[in-house]
Amino acid sequence: MPRQQHHLPYRLSMRLGALIAALYLSMASSLVCAGEFSSFIGMKFADIAAGSFQMGSCQASRKASAPPAASCSEGDLDALINEVPQHRVSVPGFQMSKTEVTLGQFKRFIIATGRTDLVTDEFMKYNAHGDDAPVVHVSWNEAKNFITWFNKSKPATDHGTYRLPTEAEWEYACHAGDKHTYCGSRDVNAVAWFDANSGKHQQPVGSKHANAFGLHDMSGNVWEWVEDCYHDNYNGAPTDGSAWTSPCTSSGRVLRGGSWKGDAKNVRSPNRINATAVSRSNIIGFRLARTPR
Repeated sequence: MPRQQHHLPYRLSMRLGALIAALYLSMASSLVCAGEFSSFIGMKFADIAAGSFQMGSCQASRKASAPPAASCSEGDLDALINEVPQHRVSVPGFQMSKTEVTLGQFKRFIIATGRTDLVTDEFMKYNAHGDDAPVVHVSWNEAKNFITWFNKSKPATDHGTYRLPTEAEWEYACHAGDKHTYCGSRDVNAVAWFDANSGKHQQPVGSKHANAFGLHDMSGNVWEWVEDCYHDNYNGAPTDGSAWTSPCTSSGRVLRGGSWKGDAKNVRSPNRINATAVSRSNIIGFRLARTPR
């Protein structure tokens, strides 16, 4: 006698198939690509391989008879005095968050630590563009507080250490092995939110093209705090990729990347400004670096 075949009712079979498909999609969405680490709050970090690069700019004269200095690879008519001298820096391998810290991620810090004092009228006014937009109105000190919470809250399986990137790491990651005018392109509109396309406020992270390291918004959207103290130029700067924190010749800390409010020159790869560690603004945010164990 032939073996009797048992068939699931059609509707049950369809539901089971849909459940399996949903489970598969859920698993796929949680997978981490090669060369990428995902933190306990879903913040993704790209692997940045060790290497060396020419940091800073070479000032070029608009006079044809005045070429850039012999040590310069290429003169830049827009170079500023605080971007020189150009110098070679060797950077150890590390990881960088693929996007700036978002409002949604910063909210988790506020709720977990009870820092409702940060939620001022100005904070609410300037952070009214959705949880996927970069958080702004955050001082250097508050960024460091976020990082302290992040390191204390990570699971035991996460052996990395979170921190602000050094200025050298930031620029190295921005260039991603090239010397584009902007972080990832010579076309500012391809990679940056700036005054001509931003709608006068920060935009959701990751909506412009990434650079070759997979990093978004390194040019434009919001200025980003780094670890370093501010110096007027690079004379005496470290060449090993470390933060320049001794001596600190001013109370300023370095900001990199430009913002939605500045023009195209403002979001150039080597551009840098400073603000005090307690400064807050609607154009200032931050991203994290991670040192793997």
